[in-house]
Amino acid sequence: MLSAVKVDEAFAARVLGIRARESHKGDFGYIGLIGGSREYGGAVKLANLAATAMRSGAGVVRLIVPEGIAPAVAPYLMESTLYTLTDDGSGRVKYDAERVEGALKGLRAVGAGMGLGVGEDVLALVKHVLSAEGLRVVLDADALNVIAEAGAEILKSARGETVITPHPGEFARLTGRKIADIISGGEELASEFAEKYGVTVLLKGADTVITDGKRLFVNGRGTPGMATAGSGDVLAGILTAAAGYAEDLTEAAAFAAYVAGVAGELAAANEGIAGMIAGDTARNISRVLKGLEEKLRS
Repeated sequence: MLSAVKVDEAFAARVLGIRARESHKGDFGYIGLIGGSREYGGAVKLANLAATAMRSGAGVVRLIVPEGIAPAVAPYLMESTLYTLTDDGSGRVKYDAERVEGALKGLRAVGAGMGLGVGEDVLALVKHVLSAEGLRVVLDADALNVIAEAGAEILKSARGETVITPHPGEFARLTGRKIADIISGGEELASEFAEKYGVTVLLKGADTVITDGKRLFVNGRGTPGMATAGSGDVLAGILTAAAGYAEDLTEAAAFAAYVAGVAGELAAANEGIAGMIAGDTARNISRVLKGLEEKLRS
């Protein structure tokens, strides 16, 4: 069994680092976020996902959505760019290799799955993303659902580094284990899965487990108020951003869990545990990063 390292402020500050005076946006990662369908929670929610990544230190964010919902999303985008994928006519992505290739061009990292829905087109999209040479990939939500249906062996086809971000229910489907087993033995099961499939596992929970099968990190920051719709999207945005600039992807995942957790705690302090929403967590990300920068300079 691996020895767990607790993720703390000093660890997170080191991963963030100090940005040099002569830095430019390319130094901090061109990243993409692939998500959305007509059923997904709306244009504002997708725009918030992109804004979360920008607030988390990304250099450039490309929001990649089915073309049928792009007109609804575009008015809410400020700092991010928009790229469209082929639509099946009902607001869901239809796989088109050329369009997907265009979406990934020039990216350091991509997060995929948030609100995409499930089906053969989504599975084909996920396979294409995994096949991209040298691309850092964050798989969340529906990307995990289609992999669970098709079989986790797909993860072995990745040609770049990969992080999966399941909650216990999603991890149970990926592993074929019971949710109770995941909750009681998450550290061991996540480590075994990570080593077997060559990925980093970020297993969400009251204590978030992050492992690549060789190292094990545990993040205890957060609040029950984060058990609300959209919190997973916030984490995915932070993680994909960090994947664009951090040297080590597994450390980037641990960093993202810490930042999301502390931002959630700040949101709860302002809004209350029961009354806070995911957007409140997102709005506190910059405060967390500012605190980490101050830690580095002290």
